[in-house]
Amino acid sequence: MKIIPNIPGALFLARNVLWADRYAKKIDRARESGEIENEKALINEVLHGWSKRILDKWNWTINVTGAENLPKDGPVVFISNHQGFADVLPFMQCVPFACGFIAKAELKKIPHFAKWIPRVRGIYIDRDDVRSSLRTIAEGAEYLKQGFSMVIFPEGTRTKDENHSLGEFHHGSFKLATKARVPIVPVTINGTYKCFEKTGIIQKDLSFDVTFHEPIDLAGMSRQEMADLPEKVREIVKSAL
Repeated sequence: MKIIPNIPGALFLARNVLWADRYAKKIDRARESGEIENEKALINEVLHGWSKRILDKWNWTINVTGAENLPKDGPVVFISNHQGFADVLPFMQCVPFACGFIAKAELKKIPHFAKWIPRVRGIYIDRDDVRSSLRTIAEGAEYLKQGFSMVIFPEGTRTKDENHSLGEFHHGSFKLATKARVPIVPVTINGTYKCFEKTGIIQKDLSFDVTFHEPIDLAGMSRQEMADLPEKVREIVKSAL
């Protein structure tokens, strides 16, 4: 990463988190009082606004295919490939309900921003700690039961290139959906690596593609079908790259 050219962008992102803070107390109060529907609406509103400010700032456009495959409400688990930091934006902008993200534990180190992952029903995961991963799955399954949808990037890291690379889909990433028995929506994202990862500098005036594939209903699936899910979903995601 080239530090000096990215300073203005970093400052904007910091200000954007401060902009989101106007929702913090409202979301916290709704959660504490058990007003789940109000909490969902507030989370959806802040994520939509936060992401739109980013898209407008750098003039990024999301080209959507398969919008008809989006359920009107959750809970579902979105399983997507991971090309760049901008991969979160389609879920915030295009999905009509609140989604939490399974985020790598390293993001806890970002001052102030770190509080927002759990505030919007996201969960940190330490893939090197088995007990931590199991707690994450249990917590995520509970969120799904409450009606919150989740987003998982099962490759575990960004591919960051233009060769349509697709890493292995880790089987553990699917336990969240199989434990809660909610539908899986495979998602293909293509082109977000151009926003930052390709050059190491935030770029302007770009577009990228997102494809929402048909949901996969887990109800009535056999053990073997469950075991085959990672490769099945990976092939679906790969088909739109």
